[in-house]
Amino acid sequence: MIGSMIDHWKYTWPEVWTNLAKARRSPSDLFIDLYRIATDSLQNPPEYKQFELTMNDPLQARQAFEQLRAQDFGDELSVVGFLESAFVTIQDFEIPRFAKLYKYLVRSFIKKYNLRYRIDDPFRVRLILPGVFASFYEDLTRVNGTDPHLKNLMNNFELTFGSYTRTKQTHELNACLTNAFIYAEGLAGKTWGENDTLGNLCDCLQCWPHTTIRESLKKLYGFRNNYPGLGHAGNPESKLRELEPRDAIVVCLLLLSFAGYLTNEVRIEDSFTH
Repeated sequence: MIGSMIDHWKYTWPEVWTNLAKARRSPSDLFIDLYRIATDSLQNPPEYKQFELTMNDPLQARQAFEQLRAQDFGDELSVVGFLESAFVTIQDFEIPRFAKLYKYLVRSFIKKYNLRYRIDDPFRVRLILPGVFASFYEDLTRVNGTDPHLKNLMNNFELTFGSYTRTKQTHELNACLTNAFIYAEGLAGKTWGENDTLGNLCDCLQCWPHTTIRESLKKLYGFRNNYPGLGHAGNPESKLRELEPRDAIVVCLLLLSFAGYLTNEVRIEDSFTH
């Protein structure tokens, strides 16, 4: 699973900051400046008197910085903003290769913990699409956890998807696709409050930004109804070719992506910030 920065903040101390401080030319007031800019991102900054004492004591600043916790920042954007500000501060020391070392340590940290970012030059923490989708899928899993029926439907899909990846058998592929459609149908039914076919539910929901988006899902559902063996006998003459592994990936991803329209309980915009 692709992780967030705030969930892995506690590992930055041994992976990033300690190694940065061990550098041969690391300045003695490194943590004074790091703690100073960190306080700009904290939900509850320290009181002025305590802050002044910390700013005049490198050891106390180091201890205060080490004690910062993820919850002190409050959200993902605050952590990311601090990391970017820290680069500017480190660069201002004008120590050869010091800023380069910081960039290397953060990139290595992101790679080691499989976080949902990349570092662009000079130092911009960029969110990558797989990370957004991973957050969305986590939120979808949370929604499923509140409804036994949806949880069961998703479990059926994930089990058949896993079976197909191991066996590569045609009947497992059919079951995987069928269960993906069934899950989408169940999700739409919960949102509308009544059970019906996915095609009919598409006409009931008021979530669409344009009719072509609604119709594209209805046409995808038509594939399930018309293709032989996907929950219905289907029409053999409509088949252009046999199903392939790419169909398991592409069709299932399309249906899971459409889930963002089929439920109001997942806030897609939150996937950008946590």
